[in-house]
Amino acid sequence: MTATPDCRTLIIDWDSGETTQLSAALLRREARDAGSIRQRVDFGSVRVDDDIAITALAPVGSVGVNIHFSDGHDRAIYPFAYLLELSERGDK
Repeated sequence: MTATPDCRTLIIDWDSGETTQLSAALLRREARDAGSIRQRVDFGSVRVDDDIAITALAPVGSVGVNIHFSDGHDRAIYPFAYLLELSERGDK
């Protein structure tokens, strides 16, 4: 798992041999931390800047990754199962 050179996309190489890409904007909009969930409840969605970028990737054991974003958000943990779900839905 790595970010593209411009840090706007996460590239995931799955054990199956498949590779998927998820935009930083999608990942930030779909974050499942309490603050992001609250924003969706209060405002209907998480507001994300068009130029948002991934600033860091931190493994969370063998279950997922914590992604830090250029807007300062660094609280969401993305389990691999959730990343797969987002990959199957496509970058919408």
